[in-house]
Amino acid sequence: MPGFSGPISAFVLSGGKSSRMKQDKALLRFRDRYLIEYPIDVLQQLTTDVRIIGDPLRYGFLKLPVVADQVESNGPLSGIYTGLNVSDSRYSLFLACDMPFMQPEFFRLLLERIGEADAAVIRLKDGKVEPLAAIYSKTGLPAIEGNMVSGYFKITDFLDQIRVTYLEEDGLSGIGLSDRIFANVNTPKDLLLLESTS
Repeated sequence: MPGFSGPISAFVLSGGKSSRMKQDKALLRFRDRYLIEYPIDVLQQLTTDVRIIGDPLRYGFLKLPVVADQVESNGPLSGIYTGLNVSDSRYSLFLACDMPFMQPEFFRLLLERIGEADAAVIRLKDGKVEPLAAIYSKTGLPAIEGNMVSGYFKITDFLDQIRVTYLEEDGLSGIGLSDRIFANVNTPKDLLLLESTS
């Protein structure tokens, strides 16, 4: 069954306060590039409409449109809300700034599977999901708004309220990928580990 093939917007979530890293992880160096450049490259292989959710003064040098959070930043749900609110597309791709091993084939698979759902998200073998490498529809905006008004900012709470197509981790092997694409950076130790295993 062919997947969604309409216009697509894409957003890099710049990392918020990076409280565990104690500095802006999006601008950490990895293999002589900024971490944020890796997700940009991935998303630019999927659409020409790639934007960054973050501080325009901080990320303007990357020569992409930078959109500041439209609400007080309370974690990545605020960034997803902002992206969906400014997107001109039914579906938008969202990718965290700290996943340097992500591949465009993963998002192509999500697009094939999303159907009429409000989101397409992977569910890993341990039962956890990875909501920061996912596709979300503008139809999810009312649920996000309701949660934020109520003070609920966990993405998993939001996912429980909408129609989600879950891709199981076993589906990655069919396109030559593994859960390594979700390796991310939250602490200096994480960064050292990625450098030592890359």
